[in-house]
Amino acid sequence: MTKAPSTRSAGDAASPDGTREKLLLAALELFGRYGFEGISTRKLAERAGVNLQAINYYFGNKRGLYNAVADYLIERLQMRLGERRRMVLDRFAEAQSGGRPIDAPEARAILTMLGESMLTLFADDESAVWVRYMVREQAEPTEAYDRIYAGFMQPVLAAARHLVGILLEADPLSERVRLRTLSLVGSLIIYRVDRATILREMGWSAVGPEEIAAIRGIAADLVAGIRPSGESAA
Repeated sequence: MTKAPSTRSAGDAASPDGTREKLLLAALELFGRYGFEGISTRKLAERAGVNLQAINYYFGNKRGLYNAVADYLIERLQMRLGERRRMVLDRFAEAQSGGRPIDAPEARAILTMLGESMLTLFADDESAVWVRYMVREQAEPTEAYDRIYAGFMQPVLAAARHLVGILLEADPLSERVRLRTLSLVGSLIIYRVDRATILREMGWSAVGPEEIAAIRGIAADLVAGIRPSGESAA
């Protein structure tokens, strides 16, 4: 009898011997470099150092592995943002449940903190592998991007949009606030996506602690420019 495809997700318990995690890491790298069609299951298994049948056992098929990589990526992003992400969500919940509302100074501080966290995350070498996968999905979206958007991008944009709305004294769902939020997030992401240009322009050979500190400072500058029409920064 043919074994039914596995329905395990990226959030399932880790395999005792690490096989599942090895496949996810190998797939994240190779799918990011070569795309879904550009790499075979045999090459994926070889890079992971596991038996070819492990792909079917843990993920059902190649597409299942590809989608599981998206779920794994969401988990890693959420984990890296960690305590700051939880703090922001708790503060939003407090304000929405009738607690102290978030005013402009606090919104600016939270948005700056989120920006610094994202810049630090994107400056990390680990994020290079993530971004290659995400950029491919941006260019030709599949079900995997639906997962990334729903699991990470949409919540991040919603939080940032809420804060930008407070700073602009405008409806968070308005076109102006949405576009301003996208411009802010795009200005942060460029420090990972356009790394080669940044290194050449800045004369840096790599991004180390000093460079990361300099990049983090940009977050405050970007957020400082978000003000209601007619109001200038102090």
